[in-house]
Amino acid sequence: MTAMTSTIQPRTTAARWPIRVHCAGAVFLGVIGFGHELALHIFNGADVAGEEVINELSRNTTTALFEGGREVTVFGLNTGYSVGMGLFGFLFPMLAVVAARTAPGLIARWSLFNWICVAAAGGTFWISCLYFPELIVTFAGLSTLCYAAVLVAGPRPSTE
Repeated sequence: MTAMTSTIQPRTTAARWPIRVHCAGAVFLGVIGFGHELALHIFNGADVAGEEVINELSRNTTTALFEGGREVTVFGLNTGYSVGMGLFGFLFPMLAVVAARTAPGLIARWSLFNWICVAAAGGTFWISCLYFPELIVTFAGLSTLCYAAVLVAGPRPSTE
């Protein structure tokens, strides 16, 4: 009787922390976008008197973004920007999570995908430092740190 040797190679398991940290970064950004939509466009109460004056002025002031283009009110333009950015802030993280789960190879050290995630979170962090309350700054900063950790210390791209 001859001894049989196994031809099954040991399976290596990939580290799970990069996808978890990537998803955590996405959650922080998603909370900002979702919270923005809820707080400013769904459950926003009545404006104070000073805001009402500004709202009335902006509803009566029109502008065209391009010469000969469609005229819109400043209020409508501001509201559109706000809703659009809140929606982007909510949907970009969802897209980042779905992409990473569908194609785990995207979560690799120094990948373009990770650079884009860091840029989105870092840009949000920078803007929030300039204009937004501390909670938004904190969430955007944590998101940036999560994405940056995966960018710098994530798994090396496979050469298979």
